[in-house]
Amino acid sequence: MPNDSSTMSSNKEIVRRYMDDCWNMGKLDELRELVSDDCAHHDSVFPSLQPGADSLRSHISTCRNGFPDLKFTIDDMIAERNEVVIHWTATGTHKGQFLSMPPTNRQATVTGTSIFRIENGKIAESWSDWNLMSMMQQLGIATPASKAEAKTPS
Repeated sequence: MPNDSSTMSSNKEIVRRYMDDCWNMGKLDELRELVSDDCAHHDSVFPSLQPGADSLRSHISTCRNGFPDLKFTIDDMIAERNEVVIHWTATGTHKGQFLSMPPTNRQATVTGTSIFRIENGKIAESWSDWNLMSMMQQLGIATPASKAEAKTPS
């Protein structure tokens, strides 16, 4: 497992292109170049997401159909060994069906963290963590718990 700075820079560029080209611009033909055929995806909001670039193509399309103006901003990026970690902010307007939620035409902003394992110049595995409830509250689909509801019974 090389850990030289040029490899880490290359790994960062793969992730940057993946986020900018595929997620932000919808250039899904580039997935084959950036993601391995058997890439595993881990996201608790999408537990049934299957491995592979084809599954990812469908997933990105679904997200971009729900939020056509979806934009990810990389707030921080760290590379070590064969992994790249990003902290990101995503914004978008809910214009289409998303996770069985009908369009609200409201904008939402969520933050999250993703970890990418890079093997042979491609994303081989990814983990993402973000707050779905925060997005649902911004869309008016869920309401925040009151302080009384949030208290645990003694």
